[in-house]
Amino acid sequence: MSLVPVYRPRPSPLHGARASVAASFCCAFALVGALFPQPLILAASLAAVLLAAAAAGVGREVGRSLRLSLPLALLIALINPIVYQGGDTLLVRGGVVLGRRVDVTFEALAAGAVAGLRVVAVIVPLGLLSAVVDPDELLRLFRRISYRSALTASLATRLVPVLARDASRMSDASRCRPVAPARLPVARAALSGALERAVDVAAALEVRGYASAGRVRAARRRWSRHDLRVAAAAAAVAVGSLGARIAGVGAMEFYPRLEMPVGPPDLALCLLLLGAAAVPFAGRAARLGVARD
Repeated sequence: MSLVPVYRPRPSPLHGARASVAASFCCAFALVGALFPQPLILAASLAAVLLAAAAAGVGREVGRSLRLSLPLALLIALINPIVYQGGDTLLVRGGVVLGRRVDVTFEALAAGAVAGLRVVAVIVPLGLLSAVVDPDELLRLFRRISYRSALTASLATRLVPVLARDASRMSDASRCRPVAPARLPVARAALSGALERAVDVAAALEVRGYASAGRVRAARRRWSRHDLRVAAAAAAVAVGSLGARIAGVGAMEFYPRLEMPVGPPDLALCLLLLGAAAVPFAGRAARLGVARD
């Protein structure tokens, strides 16, 4: 089971919306994790993403990305109080390591925990993006910029798992021999196989005329009700978050003392995040199917 969510078509508004709109919805919540250091807002953003994932039927897949981000968050929370001893509340008076005294303060520990939470609040929305956005449709957006770059990225997303599977099979086959070869010959064989496969793919593409292909004009498609709902929710999250950040909402101080003011604007932003996550799935129109009209 892969820790990275994989896209599968499902009957949900996020899956039914066009790739650019659904990706903007997910990136808007990732923007919240990058902008705000306040745990309350980060928790509301994370809860909103998990709510949207459950409503879209990908809660289990996004939960795997959450488990993937937790060790990184824990590592950041543990490293920060060791490398930075700012703060007035001393918790642990450590010894001298490499000529430097290591003390652990409550403020540094809290700052590390919040930094880890921000990492989780950024990774989980990207996991939702991986689960609900069609990668082929997303790559087609780049054809207007660079056709060859889009083709290269599309091939890479498909060939990397194939090459990894080939290397794993070569490694398993080598262990079945009476005298297992060293890792270097196995790696050399896997690399040569990857190069041979790349040459075959390049020859096949050249025969089919991809070498002379130019920029493609994308066919215009009307916006569906799911596109409009998801785009409105993404715009509300992005504009509301940027406006709140400019207005000073969600501010937090860690040093020299921990200060976390919470007021009505902070609570309003949390309600905005939760409400925006529910907008694409609310109402009778969201339950009438996901066909683009």
